[in-house]
Amino acid sequence: MDPEKQSDCTVHKTATESETQPAEDSVVLSSDVDPRLEFPAYTRYAVVAGCFVIQGLVCGLLNSWGVQQQYLVANVYDGELSKKKTLSYIGTLMFFNFYFWAMLAGWLAEVWSYRKLCFVGIVIMALGQLLASFCKEPWQLCITEGAIFGFGVGLLFGPSSTASARWFTKRRGLATGIAVTGAGAGGLVIAPLTEYLVHSVGVEWNLRISAIYIMALGTIACCFMRVPFQDKTRTLKNFDWHAFGNLRFAANAGMVFFVAAAFIVPYAFLPEFWVSKGISSQTASVLIAVSNGASLFGRVLAGFTADHLGVLNSVILILVITSFSCCVLWPFATDISMGVLMSIFYGFGTGGYWALSPLVAAKLFGVDRLASISGIVSTTSAIGSWIGSPVANAILNRPGHGNDFIAVSMYAGSLWLAALVLALLNRTLYANKTFSKV
Repeated sequence: MDPEKQSDCTVHKTATESETQPAEDSVVLSSDVDPRLEFPAYTRYAVVAGCFVIQGLVCGLLNSWGVQQQYLVANVYDGELSKKKTLSYIGTLMFFNFYFWAMLAGWLAEVWSYRKLCFVGIVIMALGQLLASFCKEPWQLCITEGAIFGFGVGLLFGPSSTASARWFTKRRGLATGIAVTGAGAGGLVIAPLTEYLVHSVGVEWNLRISAIYIMALGTIACCFMRVPFQDKTRTLKNFDWHAFGNLRFAANAGMVFFVAAAFIVPYAFLPEFWVSKGISSQTASVLIAVSNGASLFGRVLAGFTADHLGVLNSVILILVITSFSCCVLWPFATDISMGVLMSIFYGFGTGGYWALSPLVAAKLFGVDRLASISGIVSTTSAIGSWIGSPVANAILNRPGHGNDFIAVSMYAGSLWLAALVLALLNRTLYANKTFSKV
């Protein structure tokens, strides 16, 4: 028997299980009925591969928006301040929808179908890109890229982040880390691809080509998306609303809120920052790709670290790295060498965070309802994604500020520091022992 399956036969209690009794419709798994044992050994690894591809499409395209935005600002809407301001809302809309629809996506994934939901999300993503290719004004891109494409992303990210965790117990951190590594791999490929396409065939055909590879790769990946068990008796009436009254939930939601506000700021403004310092737009896109490449290692290593040092300890270390990169490294990243260093630290830190985020929810609330609980946390944090980039844009464009990005970097760093404080609080609430593995 697969040794991972043997270790999975025992379902371990989480900390919250001692506080909250399971709902009447929950199913307790044992070594006699564990549905994971009914599938071939390769099934769990196929699920990880499917999650990897979907994560690559979702996060690669999201993180590459800054490259396209910089091109539009410099070549299409140069000198049109109001349109530039509207463009800054597109990335914000993408990430707002990324978080806002997470609760709906988590609930649908658990009571309907991971596979069918992911396919719907893929179709909507591709449709948003295709419609955006016919847009001429920034407000139209807000609807197609920001709202429609963002809705598809919101349906996909939660299920593709949590499906692999449902198949593993002993190596859950590593499996989840590998699955979400797709986000870094996608950015490593899609950022330079976007840079090449917008300069060679234009923004319109870049969007059309992206719609094609979204449908092609996404459809294949959806074929592998599944979980070993779904409780079909669950409805909206017995949805797990009690999480809102949990102090750990509040601390975790607050952490995600600040991360949601902080995450997009460097990716949206670093290309513009580097160009203002004399670095070419092509080199800036390569530096974004370096950041995405670093996130590959961050995701895998964070998952591995979570298995050995504990999930809550690991997320604290990761938030220290992201805070350091924004507060200390960004202001000095005015040449290529420091730009590479900033890209590596920030990419590694953010990649590690996205690997650990679903594991934190699993640690605090259990794995059986991981998608819905993660979705609740993300949806309650959607407002954070809404304020991140526009506030940074307002800071940058205030009178007399010019191209001095120090205040923007401090703003992003302060958001990551706030998330770090809440992570420390959650760790203390869970286990008030300094050197315990949690």
